[in-house]
Amino acid sequence: MESELKQVSKSVYVVIGPDGATNFGIVQANDGSAVVIDADIRRIDEVEEALKLTGCAKVGYLVNTHEHFDHTSANYYFEQRSIPIVASAGCVRAMKEEGEPDFARMLKPVPELYNRFPGLKLTLPDVIFAQATKLTLPGVTLHLNYCAENGHSHSKGDTTLYFEEEEILIAGDLLYTEVHPVTFFGNIPNWLTSLKPLFESHYKQLVPGHGPAVEGEKSGRAYFKKMYDYLEDFYGHLMEVKAGRKSAEEVAEHMMSGSYASLGKTRMVQRNINQFLTGKWY
Repeated sequence: MESELKQVSKSVYVVIGPDGATNFGIVQANDGSAVVIDADIRRIDEVEEALKLTGCAKVGYLVNTHEHFDHTSANYYFEQRSIPIVASAGCVRAMKEEGEPDFARMLKPVPELYNRFPGLKLTLPDVIFAQATKLTLPGVTLHLNYCAENGHSHSKGDTTLYFEEEEILIAGDLLYTEVHPVTFFGNIPNWLTSLKPLFESHYKQLVPGHGPAVEGEKSGRAYFKKMYDYLEDFYGHLMEVKAGRKSAEEVAEHMMSGSYASLGKTRMVQRNINQFLTGKWY
């Protein structure tokens, strides 16, 4: 499968990752500059191709929605081009505390990237906000909000973006559509709390961190509800395992059947269960 470059509004484009891989966003300003939202060094060619195809002359900002490798590993690439990198204080703190070993682990299968990008390393954002901030380019007003409940929901840096002029909500990894979510880095009860305010948010288009984009508030709310119900159900079954009333195998079977049978990235189910039971997701 290949990535898909999707135009979701006049000025917003999304690189939809194949088989539920990470989505990358591009918000194009009136002067041809752009805000890039998340970038993975392993897929930097996709990002550059998307910028070329959308006619973006330069990148004004790179935004990290949270700290995970698939959203921040291209920070070095953009820093070398003197592009400001924006993220929440929670994201930066998590990168400082946990980022180095994860960066090395994720690059181990692709050592050739160190040769392609000499000096490649974990690179921290340099424009940091606590709870909320606003980014502007000509014709673009982006409102960034930190949403990690008690400092840890899907991640420790969870940030949403709202593009005021075209009413686009970019939810980051708080929302997955049509694929099983990655929960093994998260705090599910806090994640559930973070989702509740998003049920009432306003937008014309909704962009998740993984999976297809969604058109309209009605469909968007249905997807937020699906995400909430999935996490609540999964967490309840995990508690049953902890109490000895169910086996891990029963939980895995449940999470891949019924209303969940059509979801992609099924490999995540066992990884999520393993992490809960052993502290290891692999």
